[in-house]
Amino acid sequence: MAFRQRLRNRDIRGQKIRVRALKPFVRIVKRATPSTVSPSIPTRASLFAFWISSHEFINSMGEIEESKRVPTTGAGMSELARIPTHIEGLDENMQGGIPQGHICIVAGASGAMKSSLTFSMLYNAVLYGETSGIYVTLEQGKDSLRSHMSNMGMNIEDKRVSNRIAIIDLSDLRVQLDEQGMSNRVDWMGQLIKQLTTYRDAIGFELLVFDSLGAFFTLTKMENPRDEIFRLFEAVRRLGLTSFFICEMTGDEHKQFGEYGVEDYLADGVIHLVMERSGDDVARKLGVVKMRHTNHRLGYKPFNWKEEEQRFTIL
Repeated sequence: MAFRQRLRNRDIRGQKIRVRALKPFVRIVKRATPSTVSPSIPTRASLFAFWISSHEFINSMGEIEESKRVPTTGAGMSELARIPTHIEGLDENMQGGIPQGHICIVAGASGAMKSSLTFSMLYNAVLYGETSGIYVTLEQGKDSLRSHMSNMGMNIEDKRVSNRIAIIDLSDLRVQLDEQGMSNRVDWMGQLIKQLTTYRDAIGFELLVFDSLGAFFTLTKMENPRDEIFRLFEAVRRLGLTSFFICEMTGDEHKQFGEYGVEDYLADGVIHLVMERSGDDVARKLGVVKMRHTNHRLGYKPFNWKEEEQRFTIL
């Protein structure tokens, strides 16, 4: 059944939503706003309801068709269903793209174009009708992200794109929680997994970009981030999502592909972006360090953005 049919009874202006999968969250909103609660002091439930209501998530995904995934169980490496990265010179050396259902980290130092690269992969996969997806951002506001990608030349107002990508902006929620001192009292991981499961059941999206893991754990202040990363990756794997988790590489030597030293071991793939300095010049390079079930070329190659083609290319 198409997504459009499943949402036939909803009012797209947001006055009322009759989606079975979202009923628990409608009840949360009702419980979160009793007359005895001051509207200026958000409760934990109302702040999570803010994630759904304030970014017009359902409206932005109104045209998504139900996904038609190709089974991959038992297939050889060359037979696996894959999602192309649309990075010229990369897919040709990676058997056509990322295997469906893989969890990949995109790691690099600040300025390596991690967000731009991952958004472009989502943008082009959607543009060419291969999937639909969600971009979860904590580092950059929704409007700022849209403006940045538009300045790069991506036509994010194209209906083929705008109706099949939802940008979930958690930066506002982050500010509100910090202001109220509530960060330590929220089951962040449980709520995140519940939200992703709800969205997956309701709209059938296949591609997830999470920007970034470091920002998420800074926000949540979890006691054991390594265990929580495993929990998150396993939940995403059970949902069958192809996902890209952005990881910031810190320190002078940048030898660790994530802040906690386990991200690359738990992930199916690692795409590493580096910035090499030679005199006054800086070159950005891309290397596929790891990609399970894939024959891929090793080594690092320069890459840049081709605005006229709206995609990155390996030089």
